Amino acid sequence: MNEARFDFAGNAITRLCGVKYPIFLGGMAAISGPPLVAAVANAGGMGVIGGLRLPPLALRRWIQETRALTDQPFGVNLVPQFGGPDVFEAQFQVILKEKPKLLSLFYAEKYAADMIARAKDAGLVVMVQAGSVELAHIAIAQGADIIVAQGSESGGHLNRGTIGIMPLVTSILAICEGRPVLAAGGIVNGEDVRALMSLGAGGVVVGTAFIATEESNAHPLYKQKIVEATTDDTEYRTGYSFGWTWGTPHRVIPNRDKWNLLRFIGGGARAIDKPRMAKKLSLYAGQGVGKIHSVVPAAERVAELVLGLPVTTNPVHPWSLVEPELRMHS
Repeated sequence: MNEARFDFAGNAITRLCGVKYPIFLGGMAAISGPPLVAAVANAGGMGVIGGLRLPPLALRRWIQETRALTDQPFGVNLVPQFGGPDVFEAQFQVILKEKPKLLSLFYAEKYAADMIARAKDAGLVVMVQAGSVELAHIAIAQGADIIVAQGSESGGHLNRGTIGIMPLVTSILAICEGRPVLAAGGIVNGEDVRALMSLGAGGVVVGTAFIATEESNAHPLYKQKIVEATTDDTEYRTGYSFGWTWGTPHRVIPNRDKWNLLRFIGGGARAIDKPRMAKKLSLYAGQGVGKIHSVVPAAERVAELVLGLPVTTNPVHPWSLVEPELRMHS
């Protein structure tokens, strides 16, 4: 690859986050661990630790392990779904002390106004995922630096989760008040990146495609399921998913065994889990899964996505390529 073609010094997201490419790893709980996060970061993207369900000491250990594997910027994704506000605050204190480059928040509207201000005071970049224009408005009012437009094509949990990525990203761009917007949902290759950046997205967040990587902490049978799935195989649900409030929207590859009661539960399967978990759960995956055909090194996956980046720094959308501070005063 001729890397000179991909000079993103003028991209607001890469400048804000200090990364080479506006390619972000989704902070998937238990799956996005230090090896995967570091591999994405070393390949020029933004690796993001999945902080959900991690006790504060384990979160600190993962951050430190990631730092031992890379000297590049990376982030942490927090979700206040487990342990209540005290545990969430304890996780946040770890973030303030360890100071990763990026704090990503999901389903955190109740806490975000206070947390965003404190994180920014500590020098962190704050990214908030939104599945609707209403949630994007809230994130903007609370001071988020970056908005992620999470389309209903996304795997795993969805914040609202009823709007496709193309109408969502353009609608959020229209109200984002100069903040850069990342697109998420069904993105697995350069063609997807090219399409969404042509609409004005400043970059992308990718989850499912990174499950099927060598460094992913997913169970081998989970990776195999991703590789074997077709585009028609995912299902949108609002029932029970492992550890989440009943009714939280999520997208899975459903288990079709009618004698298996675990098929009603959406979840992920970690490398340390027993094989029956990967065999019996309905596994989280996005609608782009049918275009994932092999398990590859994370750096190779990043390289596939980079092929879709614009070949020059000429603005695709004026708000995605101008520094937020400059836009606020323009």
